[in-house]
Amino acid sequence: MRRGKKYMLIIVGIIVVAAAGFLFYYKTQMTWVESPPYQRTSDLPTRTLVVVYSRTGNTVGAAKEAAHFFDADLLKIEASQYARTIKGLHLASQHADQEMTTTPIQHEPVDLSSYDMIFLCSPVWWFRPAVPLWSFVENHDFAGKPVFLLVTGNSRYKEELIGKFSTLVEKKKGKFLGMLFVRRGRIYWQKTSDEVNEEVRDALQVRHKIWPVTANME
Repeated sequence: MRRGKKYMLIIVGIIVVAAAGFLFYYKTQMTWVESPPYQRTSDLPTRTLVVVYSRTGNTVGAAKEAAHFFDADLLKIEASQYARTIKGLHLASQHADQEMTTTPIQHEPVDLSSYDMIFLCSPVWWFRPAVPLWSFVENHDFAGKPVFLLVTGNSRYKEELIGKFSTLVEKKKGKFLGMLFVRRGRIYWQKTSDEVNEEVRDALQVRHKIWPVTANME
């Protein structure tokens, strides 16, 4: 009897932990994570554009840090079909799993010819950049400009899927410089925004030799 009661308590404990993890995951997918407003330090034109899609706000915080690094313009992509609801989450997961590369997106008008480098930022969905970022690339001609990818996530990415993204960039006449993956943590443990920002700053500084000389110059 005691053994049976012990096993029952273990099973109940496992269920409680699993339920807590499940609820925490969905909370992170339904809540927008705020970050300080971004503003350039110079009034003169910049030669770098940071483009970001962020469904829950985590990646836009990292993108703002990259924009600060280059004193760049910041362009935000919206995709209302992937709203922070159960339906939006399911659709985002489904489209990513199907490796879709086009979906309706909205953003301010942009002239890529004004820039010498394009910095693309996105969360990882099913081991690859989120579908709206693929759509942005599909919709633009990069005209030989260097393109760098920054992705954040709680899991990992797959080299072959990043390879497909770089192939699309090159198909759209961009020069793919490489990528940076920032792991924010796991479902049960998350880095603070300051920790993520510090990792982004350090990684960009280490890569200083690959940036065009005009990337952070007016």
